[in-house]
Amino acid sequence: MKKIFIYIIVLLVGVGVFLLQFGYTKKYQPISVYQVYLDNEKIGVINSKEELEKYVDSQGELIKKQVSDYSVKTERIDTVRKIMKKVIKRKSSFYDTYSKMLSIESIYDKLSNYVDNEGNFKEDNYQNVNTIFNMISDKYKNNVNLLDNRIENYNKLKTNIDSSIRVLNISIVNALYERKDNLNLTSSEYSFLEDYVKNNYNDIGYSKYKYMKLYIKENEIYKHTSNIFEPIGINVKKITTYKKDTESVKKVYERIISKKPCTIEGYRFKIKKSTGGTLTQNTILGALALSDFKNITSISTKDIIIYVTNPKIFNQAIDEVTSVFVGSEEYEKYKNNKQKDIKNTGSKINNVYLKEAISFKQINISVKERIFSDSADLASYLLYGDNLKTKTVYASSKDSITSLAYKNGITIEEFFLSNPSFTSINNIFYENQPITITKLNPKISLVVEESQVIDKSIDYKKVEKYDNMMNQGDEFVEQKGKKGLMRVFQNVQKVNGSIASVVPVSKETIRNAQDEVIKVGTKVIPHVGSTGSWGWPTNSGYTLSSYFGWRSYPFNPGQREFHAGLDIAGTGYGSPIYASNNGTIEVMKRDRWNYGTHIIINHNNGYWTTYGHMSGFAKGLKQGSTVTRGQVIGYMGHTGAATGTHLHFEIRVGENRYSNVVDPLPYLKK
Repeated sequence: MKKIFIYIIVLLVGVGVFLLQFGYTKKYQPISVYQVYLDNEKIGVINSKEELEKYVDSQGELIKKQVSDYSVKTERIDTVRKIMKKVIKRKSSFYDTYSKMLSIESIYDKLSNYVDNEGNFKEDNYQNVNTIFNMISDKYKNNVNLLDNRIENYNKLKTNIDSSIRVLNISIVNALYERKDNLNLTSSEYSFLEDYVKNNYNDIGYSKYKYMKLYIKENEIYKHTSNIFEPIGINVKKITTYKKDTESVKKVYERIISKKPCTIEGYRFKIKKSTGGTLTQNTILGALALSDFKNITSISTKDIIIYVTNPKIFNQAIDEVTSVFVGSEEYEKYKNNKQKDIKNTGSKINNVYLKEAISFKQINISVKERIFSDSADLASYLLYGDNLKTKTVYASSKDSITSLAYKNGITIEEFFLSNPSFTSINNIFYENQPITITKLNPKISLVVEESQVIDKSIDYKKVEKYDNMMNQGDEFVEQKGKKGLMRVFQNVQKVNGSIASVVPVSKETIRNAQDEVIKVGTKVIPHVGSTGSWGWPTNSGYTLSSYFGWRSYPFNPGQREFHAGLDIAGTGYGSPIYASNNGTIEVMKRDRWNYGTHIIINHNNGYWTTYGHMSGFAKGLKQGSTVTRGQVIGYMGHTGAATGTHLHFEIRVGENRYSNVVDPLPYLKK
């Protein structure tokens, strides 16, 4: 009996131990949770990876709705503000109220530039904040103090300013609304004013209005995507544990975006940049200050990264840029293979391409990056960068296109792009004619190759007959010259609208030129040049590939330089170069860069001429040689800093021959 009792006790203990073990196992069964890391930093622990993804996506939808709501409200407010500006004139009964409101808003805007939402100075801006703070009326500054690096009770100051602006704004809007039928408003303005009053948009303070505008700007990209994703660098690891120590997805999400923004699907385009050449100081001597030279030589050669929501946006933007440089009608003909063959004269596009290598990849992009969702915006950036500035100037009837471009620091090509109604360098202005001035800052190099057939004048030669009975420097025209006519067949390469290369194919003389005979006194050796008559320095059939004045720097189209002379191309490699006037060779030099192989002639009358990029010198010449107008001094080439075969020709006035450059065209046309 005792044994049975012992067996029963042992059995009960065993059952108890079993039941306790089962309960312990059930209570402490391992579970799966997810650790969230951002750039290898642990952010938190959650129950479900999918729950985080859904929450992030839901936040995107909320932001979209918020942007949409703010857009409607700010559109109404902006329209009413435009109505105020449109109808409130100086003599209006509420002009003073309107002016006071604008003044207070201006002070608030200036303050916001230097102080964050908590009242802390954004940088070391005490002096700026102090100046603005002193402009604020004392009635707004009750219990508000300016400390060394922050404004104490800044929110109260904003509230007080908001309240004052709101009172003034209500007064103005009510006055406008009472007179709405007599304000000559458009139908949309009338409708928006009605909606503004009906929905009490006066209750939106000025600070809230500014916040909404900023919120739209920062989050508008959400309108152009279907989904948003976690920031780049998020890693979610599944672990098994007995400890259930998780947090809400909301808290983890807020912790994530406080450190890094979310991402959206998009495309990254990389434009591979290259300098394409070497810029040296001699190429711009006398044209730019040293500080400008240093700025140009610090050109960034970093690759350009562009983000878009859709690859079609990039392609459309390239098309729009091409249309600007080529002309939309001509570009459409080229794309659709509808160009007509050249019958007599004209041009035909052979090829259009980008000089840079471009690659693209589909990626997730941080919403804080600049992401283009509109091809027109991207085209503007590719043409002008971030600093598109357009102004209107008024030309004088005495101006020329070259002089006006020079005075306003733009290239001839930029002038024609901004003012398409002008078709020739010889177009003239009427008095006070409005002219648009826009500077390019292209991010790409668009190359256009075309064939051209052009009828060009054959310049007559100026032949001198020396008369030892006349004094040196005296002259008169014994026989007037007559220009001839030739048909030129050439291939031209342009980069962003500027001529980079002209290669002659053939020439056909239609009418010969007649020499102009000039009788010149030679009582002394004729080393002194005429100040009133200059000879063209190349053969006829030339093309002026670059004029005197501002132009895009050939080796980096995004930068500009002052071009101190004329670039004359199209007569062919090795064709003769002539002295433009009598004089003495002062410089005869072969240079690897800059002017390349070049000659500088002192005409001993206050003028010098420069002949650059020659392939070689004429035989028998040396430094100190006396040359006469029309004498061959060298041959056409592309040595030095040259993009193709051409002559760089300068006329300089004064002893400082590098700085006193003048436009050669008016002299050569005499």
